[in-house]
Amino acid sequence: MSATRRLAASAVALIAGVALAACGPPSTGTIGVGVDAAGRPIGYLHICPGAHMDRAFVLAEPADDNSPAVAAWDAKPAATGSTSWSFSEPTSGWVTTHPPTTLKPGVVYHLAAGAEDGSGSSGYVLFTVEELKKMKPGQVRIYDFTRPLPAGEPTGNLKQQARDENNDFMRVVSRREFEQSPCY
Repeated sequence: MSATRRLAASAVALIAGVALAACGPPSTGTIGVGVDAAGRPIGYLHICPGAHMDRAFVLAEPADDNSPAVAAWDAKPAATGSTSWSFSEPTSGWVTTHPPTTLKPGVVYHLAAGAEDGSGSSGYVLFTVEELKKMKPGQVRIYDFTRPLPAGEPTGNLKQQARDENNDFMRVVSRREFEQSPCY
């Protein structure tokens, strides 16, 4: 199996674990996306005490078993606490395992992370190039678990569902708020 296929299979397995939380890795952290001073994407992880994560990846929505990774990184050693990395020039132990392709306008992207040993995952955050352009350094886009109910589930074809979820289920917080987010 090629490295690209292994990476795609790992990414899909992690997505499936996140989607089927009762059957997959427990949520042991939160993931977000933001930008640096030059407007380049940055991934953010807030990992629960006692947990670790060592993989992160971006896929284009709708993601399925054949979705190639847009980008992927490993943390060596595994990340704990709060961490961040540049998509294009990762540091602080993050290394690129699949170089990022150019993000395209109008595409909904899916950023997620997890532990290679299956001990936990981060959930995910959806974003577009357009949302990143509206952000300032120090802001973090996250999945909004606190949105008011009822929030209807997205309907329509898979692309429309991804657009609806991206528009209605995400929010932007400060990096400080992100790093203080509770573990669920």
